Amino acid sequence: MRPIDKFTKDIDLIKFINSKEEVDYIFLYRVTRKVKNDSTISIQNILFEVPQRYVGDTINIRYDPTSMDKAYIFSNDNLLIDTIYPVKKIDNSKIRREHNVKPVDFSSFNPNENERSMN
Repeated sequence: MRPIDKFTKDIDLIKFINSKEEVDYIFLYRVTRKVKNDSTISIQNILFEVPQRYVGDTINIRYDPTSMDKAYIFSNDNLLIDTIYPVKKIDNSKIRREHNVKPVDFSSFNPNENERSMN
Protein backbone atom coordinates (compact mmCIF):
# COMPACT_ATOMS: atom_id res chain seq x y z
CA MET A 1 0.00 0.00 0.00
CA ARG A 2 1.31 3.40 -0.92
CA PRO A 3 1.61 6.02 1.84
CA ILE A 4 -1.03 8.22 0.22
CA ASP A 5 -3.46 5.27 0.17
CA LYS A 6 -2.86 4.64 3.89
CA PHE A 7 -3.36 8.33 4.62
CA THR A 8 -6.65 8.58 2.73
CA LYS A 9 -7.90 5.29 4.19
CA ASP A 10 -7.53 6.58 7.77
CA ILE A 11 -8.33 10.24 7.12
CA ASP A 12 -11.32 10.10 9.49
CA LEU A 13 -8.95 9.27 12.40
CA ILE A 14 -6.94 12.44 11.95
CA LYS A 15 -7.75 15.18 14.44
CA PHE A 16 -7.27 18.65 13.04
CA ILE A 17 -6.17 21.35 15.46
CA ASN A 18 -7.85 24.71 15.02
CA SER A 19 -5.27 27.14 16.35
CA LYS A 20 -1.53 27.55 16.57
CA GLU A 21 -1.84 28.05 20.34
CA GLU A 22 -3.34 24.58 20.76
CA VAL A 23 -0.40 23.08 18.87
CA ASP A 24 2.03 25.02 21.06
CA TYR A 25 0.33 23.78 24.26
CA ILE A 26 0.57 20.15 23.11
CA PHE A 27 4.37 20.27 22.91
CA LEU A 28 4.99 21.93 26.30
CA TYR A 29 6.67 20.04 29.17
CA ARG A 30 4.15 18.74 31.71
CA VAL A 31 4.64 18.55 35.48
CA THR A 32 2.47 18.51 38.57
CA ARG A 33 3.24 20.68 41.57
CA LYS A 34 1.71 21.20 45.01
CA VAL A 35 1.10 24.89 45.70
CA LYS A 36 2.86 26.03 48.89
CA ASN A 37 1.23 28.16 51.58
CA ASP A 38 2.86 31.29 50.12
CA SER A 39 1.05 30.68 46.76
CA THR A 40 4.18 29.62 44.90
CA ILE A 41 5.52 26.61 43.03
CA SER A 42 9.01 25.85 41.78
CA ILE A 43 9.82 24.83 38.21
CA GLN A 44 13.50 24.25 37.35
CA ASN A 45 14.55 26.23 40.44
CA ILE A 46 12.45 29.22 39.37
CA LEU A 47 9.72 30.33 41.75
CA PHE A 48 6.34 31.02 40.12
CA GLU A 49 3.47 32.90 41.73
CA VAL A 50 0.13 31.05 41.63
CA PRO A 51 -3.35 32.43 42.40
CA GLN A 52 -4.12 31.98 46.09
CA ARG A 53 -7.18 29.79 45.45
CA TYR A 54 -4.78 26.92 44.59
CA VAL A 55 -2.92 26.91 47.94
CA GLY A 56 -2.53 23.31 49.10
CA ASP A 57 -3.75 21.87 45.77
CA THR A 58 -1.73 19.79 43.35
CA ILE A 59 -1.98 21.41 39.93
CA ASN A 60 -1.02 20.46 36.36
CA ILE A 61 1.60 22.77 34.89
CA ARG A 62 2.84 23.09 31.32
CA TYR A 63 5.87 25.17 30.37
CA ASP A 64 8.46 25.75 27.68
CA PRO A 65 11.89 24.99 29.20
CA THR A 66 13.59 27.31 26.69
CA SER A 67 11.46 30.27 27.78
CA MET A 68 10.76 30.33 31.50
CA ASP A 69 9.00 33.73 31.47
CA LYS A 70 5.58 32.08 31.96
CA ALA A 71 3.88 28.75 32.58
CA TYR A 72 0.32 27.53 32.32
CA ILE A 73 -2.10 25.82 34.71
CA PHE A 74 -4.23 23.17 33.01
CA SER A 75 -7.24 21.29 34.34
CA ASN A 76 -7.39 17.49 34.46
CA ASP A 77 -9.49 17.79 31.26
CA ASN A 78 -6.55 19.51 29.49
CA LEU A 79 -8.20 22.93 29.47
CA LEU A 80 -6.10 26.05 30.03
CA ILE A 81 -7.11 27.61 33.36
CA ASP A 82 -4.48 30.23 34.13
CA THR A 83 -1.15 31.71 33.09
CA ILE A 84 1.46 32.12 35.82
CA TYR A 85 4.68 34.14 35.94
CA PRO A 86 7.95 34.04 37.90
CA VAL A 87 7.89 35.78 41.25
CA LYS A 88 9.12 39.36 41.27
CA LYS A 89 10.66 39.23 44.73
CA ILE A 90 10.54 42.95 45.50
CA ASP A 91 6.92 43.32 44.35
CA ASN A 92 5.99 40.09 46.10
CA SER A 93 7.35 41.32 49.43
CA LYS A 94 4.92 44.26 49.38
CA ILE A 95 1.72 42.29 48.67
CA ARG A 96 -0.73 41.89 51.51
CA ARG A 97 -2.09 38.34 51.55
CA GLU A 98 -5.30 36.92 52.88
CA HIS A 99 -4.86 34.09 55.34
CA ASN A 100 -6.83 30.89 54.98
CA VAL A 101 -6.69 30.31 58.74
CA LYS A 102 -9.96 30.20 60.65
CA PRO A 103 -10.06 32.52 63.67
CA VAL A 104 -10.05 30.96 67.14
CA ASP A 105 -13.51 30.72 68.68
CA PHE A 106 -13.37 31.99 72.28
CA SER A 107 -17.13 31.93 72.80
CA SER A 108 -16.98 28.70 74.83
CA PHE A 109 -14.32 30.12 77.14
CA ASN A 110 -15.83 31.27 80.45
CA PRO A 111 -13.30 32.89 82.82
CA ASN A 112 -15.63 32.51 85.82
CA GLU A 113 -15.55 28.70 85.54
CA ASN A 114 -11.75 28.69 85.48
CA GLU A 115 -11.58 30.70 88.72
CA ARG A 116 -13.89 28.21 90.47
CA SER A 117 -11.84 25.19 89.40
CA MET A 118 -8.63 26.79 90.71
CA ASN A 119 -10.04 27.41 94.21
